[in-house]
Amino acid sequence: MPGDLAREIRRLEARLDVFLQAEDAFVTELRDCLAQFKKLTDGLERLEAGRASERVTDLSRLRLEAAETLNAVLQRQSKAEHEKSHILESYGALILALETRLQSVP
Repeated sequence: MPGDLAREIRRLEARLDVFLQAEDAFVTELRDCLAQFKKLTDGLERLEAGRASERVTDLSRLRLEAAETLNAVLQRQSKAEHEKSHILESYGALILALETRLQSVP
C-alpha cells in the first residue's frame, strides 16, 4: 500500500518524540539523584570528621531521600527503555513498508 510507508515514517517520528521526552525526564531525574547523593556524602564526611552538626536522624532522612530519588531514576529509565523498544519495532515496520512499496513499483 502506498500510504503504509508514509504512515510508518510518521509513526517513527512520533515515537522518537516520545522517546526523547522520556530520555530528558530520565536525565533530569538522574541529576537530581546525584545531587541528593552528594548531600548525603557531605553529611557523612562531616560526621566522620567530627565536625558534623548533622544528627543521625538527619542522615537517615537524607539516606531515605537518596533512595527515593534513585527509585525515581530507575522508573524514568524503565520508561525511556520502554519507549526505545517502540522505536525498534518501528524500524522493522519501516523497512517492511519500504520493501512492500518497492515490490509494487513497476
